[in-house]
Amino acid sequence: MSQQHQLSLPASLYLLAWNTDKGKLTSTDTIGYVVRAGALAELALRGLLTDADGWPAPVAGAPTGERALDELLELIAGSRPLAWKGWINQGVKPTLVAVREQLTDAGHLDSGSRRLGGLVPVPAEELRSAGTADELRERAVRALRAEGPGTEVSDRDAALVALAAAGGLRTVVSEAETRAYQQRLVALAGRGGPAFEALRRIVPELRETVEVAHAG
Repeated sequence: MSQQHQLSLPASLYLLAWNTDKGKLTSTDTIGYVVRAGALAELALRGLLTDADGWPAPVAGAPTGERALDELLELIAGSRPLAWKGWINQGVKPTLVAVREQLTDAGHLDSGSRRLGGLVPVPAEELRSAGTADELRERAVRALRAEGPGTEVSDRDAALVALAAAGGLRTVVSEAETRAYQQRLVALAGRGGPAFEALRRIVPELRETVEVAHAG
């Protein structure tokens, strides 16, 4: 199994936000929302979170072993009921930080600092595994552009490209492609089963959250 296939959806989406030609992270103002939506979708794919009439409901199960996922699941279980949109756009920083640390520990990122104006230290990141990010991008693009009903696309890849498009990751899906492949994207996110019932809630809420952030 290649390294990128072992990555969770939030980790994959974070890597996909990098412009590997420029070595620069894009969508910096909205990446927290995208990563949080990816974490919710990952928990749904693993059968640990389900949709209960528009609300995320935890399902008993073993810990995932990934701090970003386990902390989020614990938070949802211990909090008052909150709609999917609330979990996508509120308190996203801990999930984002945990995903960054996971990717750093796995050798995908190099986290350090640089001095602004030569004086003030500010956090800095460097992408160390551009090849992994490029392979993830190729998978997502193939899932988007492939002909046929989409049944040949895995559930994980279907979720990945649907979230990338909804999250406005133009490193993966351009605005023009999002419009041109709208029916394809709907089909990929519209599969049966509890996980995709949740994904059908997550995708439009992520899209709206990102649009509002850009408009503001």
